[in-house]
Amino acid sequence: MIRRDTPVLRWLSLVAAFLFMEFPFPDWLSAPRPFLLALVVAYWILETPQKMGLGRVFLIGLLLDLVNFSMLGEHALRLLLIGGILHLMRSRFHFYLAWQQSGFLMLILYADLVVLWLMRLSQGLPMEQAEIWGSPILALLIWPWLYIFLDNLRVQSRGR
Repeated sequence: MIRRDTPVLRWLSLVAAFLFMEFPFPDWLSAPRPFLLALVVAYWILETPQKMGLGRVFLIGLLLDLVNFSMLGEHALRLLLIGGILHLMRSRFHFYLAWQQSGFLMLILYADLVVLWLMRLSQGLPMEQAEIWGSPILALLIWPWLYIFLDNLRVQSRGR
């Protein structure tokens, strides 16, 4: 099925995920919060790789760094690594079942947390709460539903 590009939906979903990342949650709920922005970026990389290139992914990460007042390039590097892996695996990724895709994304997000841990360790900064290591498991549960939701929105916008 040939799908028309939906830039408004793409950017609205990225803004919504960005706001979710910035919305204040209680401490007990903030640590295991999934990296939703990475999941939305992953969806758009898989569906429109020509429109969601690594340059845009890097700029989205830099914007998140600026808003969070975190080390400049921290989120940019993390999103760039996730995006690069997905760009390399994109052609095979569509052949996986939803639970296999979720598992693969969970492994990528665990690798992302290891990169975050190494960056913080090299700066002498403490790692966030231990509950952060549960966030990829939540991402594993969210991915199939997020993929279906964004895909349905995309199909509906095609009819307009």
